[in-house]
Amino acid sequence: MEIHHRPHGEKKGFREYVPEGLMIFIAVSPGFVAESIREKETDNHKEMEYVGSYISDLQQDSASLQDALKANNFVLSVLD
Repeated sequence: MEIHHRPHGEKKGFREYVPEGLMIFIAVSPGFVAESIREKETDNHKEMEYVGSYISDLQQDSASLQDALKANNFVLSVLD
């Protein structure tokens, strides 16, 4: 891309700012889209890890509760 320098004191017109702004917008937008896609994928991965951990914890808690109920029932039968 060629660079043309303006003579000293000459200002840019509005029509020259529009294409430059558009080029910057077009250059930056794909970065935001890519970041959004990457973030969504990592969030989905974390979500699956959390759900797996939650299920594992529920299974462990259920087993602990069953053991505690058996122990309490045994103690109650001995006390009677």
